[in-house]
Amino acid sequence: MSFFTKGILLEQRKEPMLTRNILIMRQEYKYFDCDFPDVPVEELSPEQIIEIARLANIVDESDGALLADKLERAAAGKTDTLVIDAIDDEPYISSQMSIAFHHQEELALGAGYCKRVINPEKAYIAIYKHIFDVNLVVPRNVGGIPVEKIGGLYPAEDRAYRHIPKDKNKVIVGACAMVHLARAVEDSRIMTSCFVTVAGDAVANPRNVEVPIGTRISDILELCGLAEEPEVIVVGGPMTGRSIFEPEEELIGPTTKGVLALSRSCSSFAYKCIGCGRCDHACPEALSVSRIRLLSEFGKTGELLEYDPDHCTGCGACSYVCPSRLNVAGSVLKAGKAVEQMKKEGVK
Repeated sequence: MSFFTKGILLEQRKEPMLTRNILIMRQEYKYFDCDFPDVPVEELSPEQIIEIARLANIVDESDGALLADKLERAAAGKTDTLVIDAIDDEPYISSQMSIAFHHQEELALGAGYCKRVINPEKAYIAIYKHIFDVNLVVPRNVGGIPVEKIGGLYPAEDRAYRHIPKDKNKVIVGACAMVHLARAVEDSRIMTSCFVTVAGDAVANPRNVEVPIGTRISDILELCGLAEEPEVIVVGGPMTGRSIFEPEEELIGPTTKGVLALSRSCSSFAYKCIGCGRCDHACPEALSVSRIRLLSEFGKTGELLEYDPDHCTGCGACSYVCPSRLNVAGSVLKAGKAVEQMKKEGVK
């Protein structure tokens, strides 16, 4: 049996964001009222913890789902494995990973409440293994919950979930959501903030920041300062994020993990495809990426059905390895949407 999987080892740039304490942006906290205020925390039932998560309106940053809904579904069935996602395998981004270093007590509390609800056979915190630019040592456990270092090539986050046997029932929750669950149970605090990495070579003081949801992108960049005028601003990671052009109008959402300000855009030095095939080799889904890109660029949508572009996970590995700096991932995603539409219309 071969354990080789396709992908690429990304150069990580998590220093100095990961080693600095999380910066808290000024905000007003909000609280909720519940029907069981006098019940000791240690005596809360699974149903009560789910209700608290719902009253706190906690959104899981790992997938954008309401944490209460995820816990309710898990409690109704059998869960073998609870995975607390703090992987952050994209370059620059460390907003989830920083929780395991700087908010260990709240992370452990939230995970404990989560375990009480779903009662899994196994629970662990997943952190990306290949971090070479910082001196921090990944802890073996956080509050008694073991930490597993996820290796392999990008996208390790996707692969971390797949390595659990398919016959095992698993629940994946974000590390930041666990912090918000701890605050909701302990202090009846509503989730009004999220954790965001602010980085890039145009940022003067790169940090992980706890920022109020709804904050303007321009305000969070002003908080950390700009060393120079950025040519491109990306919301999300460099692999899967999106470029924005009006930072005064774009707002931080509950699933925003990063804001990157870069001094120059890849599109400013893009060239023609040289046919090297690196995109094909980097694709973790083993898609014929170069062929899909060509068909998409030339508008041959009818032929795309044979190449399954709708299986693309959007990891961005193909664009990352492209020596011509082409937006390969964008072409594949566009092709995938076209194929999805054709399948809905019954085209074969």
